[in-house]
Amino acid sequence: MHTTKVLRSVDFRYEHVANNGQHTPVDFAAFCPQYHVQDRIGVVVPRLDTGVYETGYALLALTTAFYDVLRQHTASFFDYPHHFAFLDVNEDGVATHGQRVHLALEALGGPWGALDVWPESNWILASGTVAGMLKKVFDWQINRLFWPEDFLPSPGAAAFPDYVRKILRSRLKTVYYYNTAHPTLGIRVTPSVEELLQRSIARLPEVPGGTTPVASDMTPGLDTSFPYGRCYRQVPVQDFMTTMQPCFAEAA
Repeated sequence: MHTTKVLRSVDFRYEHVANNGQHTPVDFAAFCPQYHVQDRIGVVVPRLDTGVYETGYALLALTTAFYDVLRQHTASFFDYPHHFAFLDVNEDGVATHGQRVHLALEALGGPWGALDVWPESNWILASGTVAGMLKKVFDWQINRLFWPEDFLPSPGAAAFPDYVRKILRSRLKTVYYYNTAHPTLGIRVTPSVEELLQRSIARLPEVPGGTTPVASDMTPGLDTSFPYGRCYRQVPVQDFMTTMQPCFAEAA
């Protein structure tokens, strides 16, 4: 709960990203419509390092929104948002951009704990397949989902009963693709936010051939007090479910 002492909503700015690349300021409600403190946020992480780099700003923004609501009611509280990281872990270790590495649970979840994805029960070990991750999203009743844009099901994927598809479609409020080539939303952040993300990155394992962190994938803004940013693609839930259709049995 360390971010409550560091971050406020003024540390984040949100932008709509047009097809021509133009960025237009929007409010938090455009980024996260009808936010509620009971929202369950899930990040699907086929690669540990990429997941942290790409979703860190968004998780910190949503965490700050959570604490802003609590601060409106009391100055004294102890709680964490319902944020979950679904991690590809098998007998060879956790998947990273370089190679799989064996990590104890504390080291595995350390980068996420630094983003207030905590306690340990919020670090979920999952199969690295699309179907395996989707099952965890269903099991943990996720409402808002961060998913890598290039993480797609293959023909012949495990077929879940049609009720799983229906319940997922009902529960999901928002789907965000990260590491996207076609962004629709951007988050700009202050150096205070970037400092927290770098603390998280510092807890990642050093892996030969791993990814070098990139602070921003956004064009420079006019306000230099928000020098860092990351882009996402917000997609309708129905579009996401259509993409995931190979994971479901045909309706009877």
